[in-house]
Amino acid sequence: MILGQLASAIPSTLDPTMSLNVPSPREGLPSGDSGHAGVYDVLVLGAGPAGLSIGHELKQRGLSFLLIERGRAAGDSWRRMPASLKLVSPWRANSLPGTRPGLFSQQYEMTRQEYHQYLCDYAAEHQLPVQSGEAVTRVARDTNGLFRVTTSTGSYSSKLLVNATGSFSKPFVPGFDGAADSPIPQVHVADYVGPEHVKELVEGRVGPVLIVGKRLSAGQTLVELVEAGFEVALSHRSEIRFGSGPFGRWLFFRVFPELEALKIRVWGQNACGFDVPMEGGAARRLIRSGAVKTFPDVNRFQGASVLFKDGTRLKPSAVIYATGFRPALDHLHELLVNVPDRRRLPPLNGMESVVVPGLFFLGLEHQRNMQSQYLRGIREDAVLLAEELAGLLRRR
Repeated sequence: MILGQLASAIPSTLDPTMSLNVPSPREGLPSGDSGHAGVYDVLVLGAGPAGLSIGHELKQRGLSFLLIERGRAAGDSWRRMPASLKLVSPWRANSLPGTRPGLFSQQYEMTRQEYHQYLCDYAAEHQLPVQSGEAVTRVARDTNGLFRVTTSTGSYSSKLLVNATGSFSKPFVPGFDGAADSPIPQVHVADYVGPEHVKELVEGRVGPVLIVGKRLSAGQTLVELVEAGFEVALSHRSEIRFGSGPFGRWLFFRVFPELEALKIRVWGQNACGFDVPMEGGAARRLIRSGAVKTFPDVNRFQGASVLFKDGTRLKPSAVIYATGFRPALDHLHELLVNVPDRRRLPPLNGMESVVVPGLFFLGLEHQRNMQSQYLRGIREDAVLLAEELAGLLRRR
């Protein structure tokens, strides 16, 4: 959530006079057994950056496919992110495959709103078949070896399946004792919109807003709330590490894609990504001056109070969890029933499930290298995955 003023005008990749006439994915399909829609080569779960990237590559290879998205439209998770969020890498690291050159300058720092608009335009410009507003309720394999995906409104079959649901749709909230019964308003930073949202959340309650976390989003949230006039406190499990100040961030923002590429050339798949600590500058000043009071890890909630592991107590007006995300894989529980711990990444051979042949993943942590969970890695992995899927289908 890099703080900054949102752009007043959001550039669109589309000519507003252009008529796209994107056909419905349900039209023109061969009929299947029991009146169901015909069998796709590939079904893609999720129409965020990963789903759109693999969709573009599948279309380039002439495969039949459908992107199933539970949100309103493509890229819906970006629509719901905090209003002040900016991408932490320059445009050249974040464009998807097939994006026309010159859309933005290479060093452009894009807002959340701009990137959401870009994803919507990308899906329309490339006429990708996105079936939106459909939550996946079941994924199974039938007796013919086909994947059967059941959604809130229909069902679909395919020879191969790609899970591209990422992590942003599954915020992680620690299960602190007493939290569920506490009257304290609680929200994950994924659902945080801005200071006005917190004012509504607090509803006149007295006390600081407690932020749980110690990394980038925690620091950005606390700065934004302090500047809006809120009293803020911070709970963290381990020592807070601060990154560079404004100038250091400005410089690193422009060179880190090349530094990351160098690490991959030197260490290959064993290369580790750059840590993303709390930003220096304002967050560091607020914490070190005591303007933002800090507490150790939460022990438990007790009514309208939060008890910390050192025995101290706080009565916050609200709690915001900046505690990260987990891979969104719950919809695959039937297929992954034999995976020992589904809270962790499923065992993979490259991008294919070891447990379920024909099930592929895109956008998970360290699938191919340290970039695989990021936009800059997803677009490269999508090309390789599409080639693998096309080869499998040719050999069938």
